[in-house]
Amino acid sequence: MLSDGQGRELQGWVAPESWQRFDAPDAAWLNTLTIQILTTGADRTHKANTMHIRLGLHLDGQRGDAVQSELDSLTTGPLGLLNVLETQLGLLRLEPSTSDRILQVREILARLDDPNRFYHRSFAVDALGTAATLLAWCDLWHLHGWSTGAGTALAASPSRRLRDMAALLAETADTHKLAAGVGKRLALVKTAMAVTRPRIERLTLCEPLSHWPPAWQQVLCELQLTEQSGMCPAAQEGTLLGDIQQALLSQDGGTKATQLRWRDDGSVSVMQAETGWLAAQGLAQHLADQATDTVLCAPQVGVLDEVMAAAQLPRQGFKESNGFRPALQVLPLVLGQLWKPLDLYGLLQFLTHPICPLPWVARSKLAEMVARSPGIGQGPAWDRALADIETACAASGKDWTEVRERIRQWIEQERHDPVQGAPLAAVTERLNALAQYFQGRLRDTDPAKQIAFTSGLSQTLTLLRALKALALQGETHIAAQPLQTLLAQATAQGTTHPLLVAQVSACRTVTHPGAVVDEAEQVVWWQLQAPPDLAGYPWSQAELAELHRSGVALPPLDDVLARDARAWQAPVLAARRRLVLVLPPPGEETHPLWLLLESLFEKGHGPAIQAMENSLTDMRLAPVAYRPLPPLQRWWQLPPGADIPRRKSESFSSLESFLFNPFQWVLKYPAALNTSSILDVSEGVLLYGNLSHHLVERYVAEPFALTQADSAFDAWFDAAFETLISQEGAVLQMPGRQEELASFQRKLRKAMHRLRSQWRAAKVVSVLLISTEF
Repeated sequence: MLSDGQGRELQGWVAPESWQRFDAPDAAWLNTLTIQILTTGADRTHKANTMHIRLGLHLDGQRGDAVQSELDSLTTGPLGLLNVLETQLGLLRLEPSTSDRILQVREILARLDDPNRFYHRSFAVDALGTAATLLAWCDLWHLHGWSTGAGTALAASPSRRLRDMAALLAETADTHKLAAGVGKRLALVKTAMAVTRPRIERLTLCEPLSHWPPAWQQVLCELQLTEQSGMCPAAQEGTLLGDIQQALLSQDGGTKATQLRWRDDGSVSVMQAETGWLAAQGLAQHLADQATDTVLCAPQVGVLDEVMAAAQLPRQGFKESNGFRPALQVLPLVLGQLWKPLDLYGLLQFLTHPICPLPWVARSKLAEMVARSPGIGQGPAWDRALADIETACAASGKDWTEVRERIRQWIEQERHDPVQGAPLAAVTERLNALAQYFQGRLRDTDPAKQIAFTSGLSQTLTLLRALKALALQGETHIAAQPLQTLLAQATAQGTTHPLLVAQVSACRTVTHPGAVVDEAEQVVWWQLQAPPDLAGYPWSQAELAELHRSGVALPPLDDVLARDARAWQAPVLAARRRLVLVLPPPGEETHPLWLLLESLFEKGHGPAIQAMENSLTDMRLAPVAYRPLPPLQRWWQLPPGADIPRRKSESFSSLESFLFNPFQWVLKYPAALNTSSILDVSEGVLLYGNLSHHLVERYVAEPFALTQADSAFDAWFDAAFETLISQEGAVLQMPGRQEELASFQRKLRKAMHRLRSQWRAAKVVSVLLISTEF
């Protein structure tokens, strides 16, 4: 029995759909009662379901923490905590993509733009790139304390850049105009926390609170916050590893530690190989021999996971995102066919790609045709290819009409000038067709393929939304360069390989040294290479000082470098028994941490570096007897009785080979030794020869070939040459090959003039055309 607190009792449960039968006062009473019930239930379960969270700046997407035997505990990074807070506070929503936000900023910049804006000329050249840069500035300022007061202070700034940015930020204050970034989302969380408390009982920081941006500090201070004490030496005293850890901590405290001497007690190993592949093989063998609790720090993974899998070790599951996964390559190939001149290399890649909206029966024939006669459209080679496809469709039971329509849709579509741009409607139509193709593949029974097709569909739909946003902003066309920018933004960081997941018995793995927050028996730092250089701020010292006075507290770069240096020491301090450092190959720049470690040792007593190649042995493999390569010999002797049959016909090329290089003729024709079956666009002498033969064939097929005047022949040659190139030599029309095409045209014109003069001198009355297919 429930009471509303005013003497009225409610027995049982009243379904929401029956609330409408109450009059207004009763309906309001029921709504109030429902809120009280939900709140009472939340309070009753709050203590039983509170969370314990450990938070680190570098912990998003990492797998380096030790297993905690505690219910409802979580180790995460900033984005993970933000997701928890928004979920508990009812703020969770579908976040727009980066490309969506960039287009929103582009619309605002177009409205604010005038010749006096500091970004005016950049915006005129690259609107999307300018919008992306300024959006990054806005997000950074929001994260470090931007407020309405800061905008008021900077509106009268002597710096034109700060004034224009203040105007932009004032326009983007409305979330309907610009979707919230992390800074704005944190502001919304802080406001909601004043009304509802999240069910987080304890929050432990892995770094000092001062290392966090101001927007995060304001939210974290509202929680039950504790700061984790700095990492202590995990190794035993008296070991080399323990001495190194003590020396590092002494330097952090400003104390000059006694310099060390290297001793090989097994607690520290420094390894190096000539190549990354050999280093991966050596590390795989080391991990196979050292089965212990291991943290593997690999900022640059390379071939490590593949080599470990080949060595029958568990995959480590490094989630490296890549924008060149097969499913993400289809959209760039499709968009590459929008422009003039025809991109033959892109077309061949599109036809031979494992994921292609054209059926295999069509694209295999077309790929062979494009490789032999690089061009599309009406012509003998194209017509023969279509005829072969129609025959293959009849044999395989496919609908030729449907296949022919798909060839028109994906290959023979209208192409546009890359500078003037393509109509948005035409681009959108192609993207809709590609999205429909991906949607039809989502029912694949292979889970890995489902994930791949989902990634391709997501990429396509993101670009579709961007184009629709451009259309709503009044744009009707899009040029090649802005479309490429939108494509890069839609692809973002790419996608991970769906099959490369961590397997049983895998190490704890991190890709950032600062993500090592728990001790381990063994810590391995793979490829101790130099990190990327820290990019400086794009603002002057005077502008930074003015930003600081207005409340935007961007951390000094010296402080950022000091924090990074502290994070680099975490893997060394976390090792209890063994530290393994794998240096990059000789000649590559090493990590600053390695330079710091070397400075801890006396001169002449530094770390001993092991050559990993020396340990690459496997006694389980059977020895292979040495067999030298066969020696060079001047002559090859065919066995007695070998018969070389006579060919029915010979071409000029085959006769030349027969007369001057008979051994080459034997290997090429009777022995049928051919080149690789991998398709490639015909180039060089082979392409020129085919085009020349085909143009002569077209000419002698004309009834006036032997009687035509030279002036009339030149007019015929120009038109026929242009048609032939577009049909079978379009590769010569691609950018950067105009001079090559013009030179070939001059030489072929001169050669045909000489041929015509020879015909006249020999008083030729007819020319018989025979097949030149050999």
